[in-house]
Amino acid sequence: MNLTIPEKYKSIIEKINSVAREINVDAFIVGGFVRDLLLKREPNDLDIMIAPKTPSSLEKFCGINFAKTLSKKYVLPISVFEQFGTAKLNIENEEVEFIMPRKEIYDKNSRNPQTFPASLQEDAFRRDFTVNALFLKIDNLEIIDLTSNGLQDIENKLIRVTIAGDEQRIFCEDPLRILRAIRQSLQLDFQIESKTCEAMKFAANKIDIVSPDQIRDELNKILIVQNPSKAFLAMDSIGLLGKIFPELSKLKDIVQPKKYHNVDVFCHTLKVVDRVGNNLILRMAALLCDIGKYETFNLKDKTITFYKHEIIGAKLAEIALKRLNYQKDFCLKVAEIIKNHLYPKMYNDDWTDAAVRRFLQRCGDNLGLILKISKADYGKDIGEEKLIKLENRIEVLKNKNLLFPKEELLNGSELIEIFKKPAGKWIRFAKEKVNEMLIENPTLTKEEIIKSLKKSQN
Repeated sequence: MNLTIPEKYKSIIEKINSVAREINVDAFIVGGFVRDLLLKREPNDLDIMIAPKTPSSLEKFCGINFAKTLSKKYVLPISVFEQFGTAKLNIENEEVEFIMPRKEIYDKNSRNPQTFPASLQEDAFRRDFTVNALFLKIDNLEIIDLTSNGLQDIENKLIRVTIAGDEQRIFCEDPLRILRAIRQSLQLDFQIESKTCEAMKFAANKIDIVSPDQIRDELNKILIVQNPSKAFLAMDSIGLLGKIFPELSKLKDIVQPKKYHNVDVFCHTLKVVDRVGNNLILRMAALLCDIGKYETFNLKDKTITFYKHEIIGAKLAEIALKRLNYQKDFCLKVAEIIKNHLYPKMYNDDWTDAAVRRFLQRCGDNLGLILKISKADYGKDIGEEKLIKLENRIEVLKNKNLLFPKEELLNGSELIEIFKKPAGKWIRFAKEKVNEMLIENPTLTKEEIIKSLKKSQN
């Protein structure tokens, strides 16, 4: 089987092979890198397994010791993690991890195992899926498939656990593998093998032993793939979605009026997620933008309303994202987009220029994102025309230099000097008055503003 090593990795692999020959050890490229080479995908995350020539000399620090030797020979920065028997080197601007063949023993209440030196075969079977358990011997580029299913599953486009008949244990030991299976099936366009899928369903209630940070990181990877809706449908089908985003899972119970959408709120949400484009903040905002509808659902005289669902949804989104340890700035930005995502739909030709400027001020730096999510919410609906009109209206004002009010035309010190009054709440009210005047007429001069303020004081 002919494999082509990408040019940027050739010199790195030559250096590793040179040292492996010098100290008489076997070196293998392992994991997803090998899988991606076989699939003609751009590989990344170069992991190198260092194994002694004879199994009798299994030693925990063989990967570390090899990395130290390589670091010394080529003067490379190194990071050592003795607890895990691994080390990382930066080689030609690529981060390369060096590991030992290992086996793992899990505690039932933790997904962080104890690790021990092991044979190549034991290492292959402790991995998650067969397609990630292939080894590529560096000196001759021979592919080693110790599970006997890896190459076949790549050919058949299947995600399957490494140990047939032990599927449930594999996912119960590390439930994060459930999200990894879903993500990789999307990234690779593979199907999840039936017994593997059943085991994922069985282990879904164990997700609580996975840290919020690790769940968050997998969700981020899922949200930037093409058509992430498939992942959330898969999570829902195995009972995992309600564990991670119970706010989202509840939306399946709400059917919107057909004059707006012909599917339930959950399915509509997933359509918006796919349409909104490959941007993490936008995708997350789209995913959570309607979660306020469950609490605000109201049926009266055969009419369904969700009054202020965007306000409630923004608050719920912040709570959900904090639960998964997203950074504060990310939470606030997503919440602001959700809170304002309905406003573009309110646009009509009767809006004054001042109304457009108020809208822009409300959106602030999130304007572009809010317009995009509103378009995605409409889809190809006729309502999209009004958003195009709004964008054109904004562009016209921009070209006329009539878009935004001048920033800080009068600061607090100037106001104190002008009105000869001590600092107090009146300054904030005065600034609000200035802002309102500039929204109505952004061409006003400083002198005209002061005159108007003095007049209002009398």
